[in-house]
Amino acid sequence: MDSGGASNPYVVIFIALMAVLVVQLIVSYLSSKKQRAQQELPVKTVAVVGCIRGDYEIEREFSEGDFVGRVVGDCPQCGAPLIIKRIFVVTVSTKQQKS
Repeated sequence: MDSGGASNPYVVIFIALMAVLVVQLIVSYLSSKKQRAQQELPVKTVAVVGCIRGDYEIEREFSEGDFVGRVVGDCPQCGAPLIIKRIFVVTVSTKQQKS
């Protein structure tokens, strides 16, 4: 006689697989939600321009065609070449950010 089917190995394997799938779906949903929240943050790209002698440096907004080492002008203090030293992305802070 069958004792309710709970001892059938196929039923136990099926239940275990379903439990693993449910856990995997929950983890996947939570990680995608976190990635979407990170992608929604506004960012801007900044270029650091400085004198090759090291006596002048400014940050400015990145322009298309900028690259590290590019000569972009002359130093207003000493007349030496100004080059792009660094390019990086910063998160723009807003007055009200959702938690």
